[in-house]
Amino acid sequence: MYMVKGAAYAHTVPEYDRYMDLIRAANPALAAYLETADPKLWSRVHFEGDRYNIKTSNIAESINSAVKKAKGLPIPRLLEFIREKLGRWFSKRREDALSLTTRHSRGVEYILAIRSYYAGSMIVDRIDTWRFHVKGGRRDCNVDLENRTCSCGVYNVEKIPCSHVIAAAAEANVDMSYYVCATHSTPSLFSTYAHPIYPKAGTDSHVKPVRCLPPGESVPRGRPKKSRWQTWLEMSRKKNNKPRKMHKKYSCSKCKEPGHTRPNCVAED
Repeated sequence: MYMVKGAAYAHTVPEYDRYMDLIRAANPALAAYLETADPKLWSRVHFEGDRYNIKTSNIAESINSAVKKAKGLPIPRLLEFIREKLGRWFSKRREDALSLTTRHSRGVEYILAIRSYYAGSMIVDRIDTWRFHVKGGRRDCNVDLENRTCSCGVYNVEKIPCSHVIAAAAEANVDMSYYVCATHSTPSLFSTYAHPIYPKAGTDSHVKPVRCLPPGESVPRGRPKKSRWQTWLEMSRKKNNKPRKMHKKYSCSKCKEPGHTRPNCVAED
């Protein structure tokens, strides 16, 4: 499982190929399945565009879990439930963005603080005005501050300076915040949740009343299913969180031996 995760989270194509070779040697069928699937959908390094540090693109599952409680309600009430939940989310995140006193969100500031700590122990060799060779960390990398690239691939994918870029920026006497993508800035965070979600007020007189009939489909027997079928990995994680119920071990109250009870005891009085 760690090899599939490593291939999905890889920041460079050689790193992705290395994990795929390990998967191919351990489980050829799994490697064939992953190669048949489009790597652009599950691999960060093959994704077309800027994915930043987002690990998943399946936002439908997150919304599905959030509205699971209201799935059995009528459609108008379901829509109002979604509107109320999104309104609370937007309001909370809007107030949180207004309370920030830093240039970037809390998560990005935390990442920068950790990477700055490791950047302090790296050795930087200047190649020219904007290019540096940084030694330290998991590998030695070449940093191009002018084109905003690093050979480790972390900065190219996440758009957040890696330890090599931070060390090079410090050597060039440039603020590392300049190399953080504007998407991670505090104004960008606030503008994302700036638009309020208004509730319905009054009646819409311009809406023409139309009779809405249910679809002509046969309803399967049994109670409607609200959640999807879980994979074996999700079920195993769930079982690990909740210990399996152990059967009670009975013992005889007469001879104190396990495996039988008093009515079936053959011990002599």
